[in-house]
Amino acid sequence: MHLWVGDMALKAPPRLPPSLLPVSRRISGLLHGDYSGLLHRAGSEIGDTRRYLEGDDVRRIDWPATARTNETQVHDTIADHELEAWLVVDTSASMQFGTGSSTKAQLASDVAGAFGYLISHTGNRLGCITTALSGEAILPRSGTHQLAQVLGMLTNKRGDATTLTQALEKCLSASTRRGLVVVISDFFDESPWQNAMSQLAQKHDVIAVAVSDAREHEFQNVGVVEFQDNESGKTLRIDTSQKEWLSRFADSAQMRHRKISDDIRMARADGLSLRADQDWVSELALFLRTRKRRLAMGHRR
Repeated sequence: MHLWVGDMALKAPPRLPPSLLPVSRRISGLLHGDYSGLLHRAGSEIGDTRRYLEGDDVRRIDWPATARTNETQVHDTIADHELEAWLVVDTSASMQFGTGSSTKAQLASDVAGAFGYLISHTGNRLGCITTALSGEAILPRSGTHQLAQVLGMLTNKRGDATTLTQALEKCLSASTRRGLVVVISDFFDESPWQNAMSQLAQKHDVIAVAVSDAREHEFQNVGVVEFQDNESGKTLRIDTSQKEWLSRFADSAQMRHRKISDDIRMARADGLSLRADQDWVSELALFLRTRKRRLAMGHRR
């Protein structure tokens, strides 16, 4: 099906994938109708006062209320009812890796669909940037039509890519108002994405979702195997029957994933790790429920 605009033929956006339906049922309500659940800075209008908590913006201190109660008081803010949210999705070659029923790229697309559903079904505006060489971006708009366009772009963007740093910098320059940014990647990018994410977190709430495959955590004895790096194309032959190699691989993998988590935390983003071989929907639901409860108590993290 095509839509004709003047002399140009535009493809109609794809429908929402059927796989999103069971996911949406399990996470629906965690953010639905709760605008303050999306941001720790819920809005711009001044609301009630409450006791100061560590991490609160000192610019919101209510000095008259503080003087009356002898306790530091801050203004809460009234939630904005139309937030701008961005998905920044890694589509590089390393995301094509997968040893089970799903690749990291497919998991990233599914997670993007879950976040996109929560965002679009609360009346908020959704935009998307990928690391694709084309540098295309979908500017924020509301509605399921927009979500379908985003998921359609993720389905078609695979392989050659720019750096994750460039995608984060593009999001920072493209975003016109304070909002939510969800970054989905394996974070194997060797560019200094940590600095770009830190700058992004100064303006927005940032959720960083690190996706991985089971074989990136531990490897099994399958004899002699030839590995090829999807990013560089280099090959390496390994005898996986050697216990010493398996142990070194597990230790190295643990250190690598721990460093990714530490870097995300140092950038002041909320981190979530999801594996393609596990029930990622339950992990996502737990993360969102915990985050929602924490933000309701006034804690950023």
